[in-house]
Amino acid sequence: MLGLEPGLVKLEPYNDKWSKLFDEERELLSSHLKEFIVAIEHVGSTSIEGLFAKPIIDIAIGVSSLNVIIKLKEKVKALGYVEVPVSIDGKHVFARYKEQKITHFLHVMIYNQNLWIDQISFRDYLRSDPDAKIEYIKTKEELANKYPNDVVSYTNNKKEFIDNILKRAKKLQ
Repeated sequence: MLGLEPGLVKLEPYNDKWSKLFDEERELLSSHLKEFIVAIEHVGSTSIEGLFAKPIIDIAIGVSSLNVIIKLKEKVKALGYVEVPVSIDGKHVFARYKEQKITHFLHVMIYNQNLWIDQISFRDYLRSDPDAKIEYIKTKEELANKYPNDVVSYTNNKKEFIDNILKRAKKLQ
């Protein structure tokens, strides 16, 4: 099942269908936005086999400049996405809903700059390190139990773990 009500935290075991759902969405986005996109990647917990995740497909879209993001906004909205206010410079987030549930998040940022590199590095590190993946599952489950109705606290409290993984990943580069 794909989708989660805004604000809620509910983890599900990894589902093979998430990869297929990403592929379908990538095709849709690529066909409508190809002149704006440098790269498009499946990110977030649904992109990591074996990881428990909120059932929402996270997609990173890399663009060449902030000017491109401005042009991209209207096209993304025409595809049914709604802009989500975020307080991260250089990143724009859009959500797609189905029956009042968020099913997809688009994270639009400049390709190969810090935000992009961190997002991809985090995903790739967890894909390659089973112990880190288990550690992250435990962290996520603990926080989901503590903050089932507070996605902001859940997300904010994962920051220390994410920062530690990014430090480990940078040592390997």
